[in-house]
Amino acid sequence: MNTGTFFAVGIMVGVIVMIVTCSLSRKKQKKECEYDEMQLKIRAKGYQIGFYTALFLMMIVVVLSELDWLTAVTPGFAVFAALIISVTVFTIYCVLHDAFISVRGDGKNQIAVFSLVVLAEGLASIRFIMEGELLKSGTLTFDCGAPIMMFICFLAILITLIVKTVRNRKEAEE
Repeated sequence: MNTGTFFAVGIMVGVIVMIVTCSLSRKKQKKECEYDEMQLKIRAKGYQIGFYTALFLMMIVVVLSELDWLTAVTPGFAVFAALIISVTVFTIYCVLHDAFISVRGDGKNQIAVFSLVVLAEGLASIRFIMEGELLKSGTLTFDCGAPIMMFICFLAILITLIVKTVRNRKEAEE
């Protein structure tokens, strides 16, 4: 199988996981997906931080590209990396400030979804590394770099989410 096929299969698996997750949580969504005023303020601050992170990283990509210093990665991957990093910054900010999981949520669904994404992207990354397809002509392309970037970012979010959930449970018990 070529890279395009694995990428297409990864996209299809991601879409299926999202559909299943949405359909399973839709019943609970009306009851559990409510954020209080403080969480909404924190999420707004998180959006702002994520936006400025994306803006800053995009400026770096443009400058490096214009100076022809962006040789280790393709421009498409650089833009994707900037965007996924900004989403990761937003998500981790919200998790750390108790604004990612709704008021009545317990985090189990989020941990399950992020675990599936980490597993899928980790397997794709391992395949690229094992088959020696990581670099093409000395450059990290979008096809090979996206799964690795997704794996790293979603793993960071998953670890943060698990640590925060465990801390919250311990605080609730005390």
